[in-house]
Formats: sequence, structure tokens, C-alpha cells
Amino acid sequence: MTKLLVIMGSGETTPTMIKPHRQFFATLPDTAPAVLLDTPYGFQLNADEISARAVGYFAQSVGRAVDVVSWRQAPPPGLDRERALAALRRASWIFAGPGSPTYALRQWHDTELPALLTQADVLVFASAAALTLGSHTIPVYEIYKAGADPRWSPGLDLFHQLTGVPAVIVPHYDNAEGGHHDTRFCYLGEPRLARLERELPEGTLIVGVDEHTALVCDLTAMTATVLGNGTLTLRRGGHSTVHPSGTVLPSPSPKGRAPS
Repeated sequence: MTKLLVIMGSGETTPTMIKPHRQFFATLPDTAPAVLLDTPYGFQLNADEISARAVGYFAQSVGRAVDVVSWRQAPPPGLDRERALAALRRASWIFAGPGSPTYALRQWHDTELPALLTQADVLVFASAAALTLGSHTIPVYEIYKAGADPRWSPGLDLFHQLTGVPAVIVPHYDNAEGGHHDTRFCYLGEPRLARLERELPEGTLIVGVDEHTALVCDLTAMTATVLGNGTLTLRRGGHSTVHPSGTVLPSPSPKGRAPS
């Protein structure tokens, strides 16, 4: 069976991503269990509404039933925790999306959950959840909204585990919400990204995924495909290569410069 790691820059529940989502589900049996993990937005007062909208999108637009696994805070030992873990163990498709990456990491670190994520046949992480996949994570809210000094937070490093490539993931790579000020690179802008890049371990690859764009890593075929409206940027040591939608690459090389 094909094993996929899908990273979406944004737009995970928009019309742009209906066709890609259908493609990912098509690699699985019709009865394969599919779950949405609600952690990244679990702190929000409208978390139930966000879950309901996402479940409705997958049912109505994608044509697949998705169950919600609630892990808004790491459950204490007991029945609720075991039920959540059992659902994740059974799941062939696991999805997580918007919210706060650092909030999600506080709930996931030092639990059984990261190991279970790597066992899914299709793992789809978008936006805030995508940020957690690297060795380091951008604390977006803290830097952009609260004025914290640019810094990294420890990530789950699941991209490295699954692909063999040490990397950090930067969704919203082409963000333009700032208008006259630079909000590219997940609201960091070029000066902050350049500063943070210098703090990464040597050889770390920055994987930049534009908004309404997906990077599909086929872990069986060892390929990486760009889908959607934008581009993929692979950046290492200040050198970037940009790959348009439709590009199919071999898995990124763990050593040397970003592939061209």
C-alpha cells in the first residue's frame, strides 16, 4: 500500500484541495478509518465549530466520513486517553490543521501520539500542524502577534523520521496579508527567516509550502509532488530553489544544497 505524508501550506478545507484530498483517499480502501485530530485549535472557544465544519467539508465535498479524535489537552491516564489512542492506532488517514503549533506541541510532546502519527498510511498536516513536523518550529503567534524575539521551538521531527531528511517546515510561505510589510515565510518576513536560518543545525533543509498548495511525499515511491495553486521552495544556507505545481521530485537529498 502507498504511504503518504502530505503537507499543505493553507487552504486545507477549500475548493482548491478537494481534488487532492480525493486523490489521497483513493489510495485507501473505502472502509479505511479516517480521523481529524483537533489539538492545534483545541484552545479556541469555537473548537467544536471548527471540527464540525471540517467534518462537513470532507463528507460533502470530498465524499469521505471523518471522525474527530479529541486531544485538546493531553488526557490523563484513563478511559478517554485510551479511546483516543486506540482510534489513532486504527486510523489509516490522520488529518490536523489550523491553530497554534506551539499549543499543539505542548499537548503532544512526551506522549504516545507522535509515534502513532508516523504509523498512518496517509498523514495530512496543514498550516499550524505542518509547522510541528520539522526538527524546529516557528512560534508564530508569539513572534507575529505578541512581539516575542524570533526563536525556534523544538518540533516533532517527524519529517526527518519519515523521509530521512533533517528539515523545518514553513507553510504560508508566500503569505501576502501584510500588504506593504513582509509577511512571507509564515508571517516572519525575510529578515527574521534569515536570522533564524543561521541558528539551524548545518544541513537542515527549509521546506517552504505556499498557501493553497500541497507537498505530497510518497514514502513508498520516494517522490515528492507539488499540487495546488502555488509553489514549493527548498532552501538551505540561504540558497533557494522553487518548484511549480505539477513538479515531481525525488525525495530531497539529506546532504548538499537544495536540489534544483
